[in-house]
Amino acid sequence: MKNLNDKILEKLVNILNCPILIYFWSEWCEICKISKNIINDIEIRFKNKIKIIKINIDYNYYSVEKFSIKNIPTVIIILNKKVIIKKQGIFNKEFFKKLIKKML
Repeated sequence: MKNLNDKILEKLVNILNCPILIYFWSEWCEICKISKNIINDIEIRFKNKIKIIKINIDYNYYSVEKFSIKNIPTVIIILNKKVIIKKQGIFNKEFFKKLIKKML
């Protein structure tokens, strides 16, 4: 899982044809630490089928504004340059696995 900045994220959203899972987090967020393990598991399960990007909200204000991030952790899934889902707070790994399988 790569930690990217605003400019790189913008480019990836515009050029990638595969689903993109964007994980918004912060180092001070305790729930983010738990959620990170779920995101890592999803990345392993769907390697080479989905692009997973993590964005630290403390350093990437443009992306936070663009995607209206109000709470963390937040996961956004983008497909064909469109936001398919936006999930804030604690989330279930199985929910995302089922959703990603449908998109593939």
